[in-house]
Amino acid sequence: DVVLGQYVGDPSGVGDSKLGYLDDPTVPKGSCTPTFATAVLYVQNERWDGIPFILRCGKALNERKAEVRLQFTDVPGDIFAGRCQRNELVVRVQPDEAIYLKMMTKRPGVFFSPEETELDLTYRSRYK
Repeated sequence: DVVLGQYVGDPSGVGDSKLGYLDDPTVPKGSCTPTFATAVLYVQNERWDGIPFILRCGKALNERKAEVRLQFTDVPGDIFAGRCQRNELVVRVQPDEAIYLKMMTKRPGVFFSPEETELDLTYRSRYK
């Protein structure tokens, strides 16, 4: 599955954010060149069966970053009635190199109150 797009300007924006791709004087009028793409890929073998690989890139996005995100599969027998997000391992390449694990934990006490916590190794804060 693939989605392609082209960024447009924001009339209420300031500076470059006000301009869209077709507003650039070096771009031919009516250009259909995509400036954004998302692809969901699947590997057809037993090990990766049903695991999506999601690739996303583009120009003029809100954030400039490069990272790898691994989302772990849901655990069978959900005792939190669907109130939990998937656990996720994130390796950020740029900016601010980091490795962190986002995971759902149960708050202490008698109630089933899940909350997201992080085990964080931000390179800059660890190695000053």
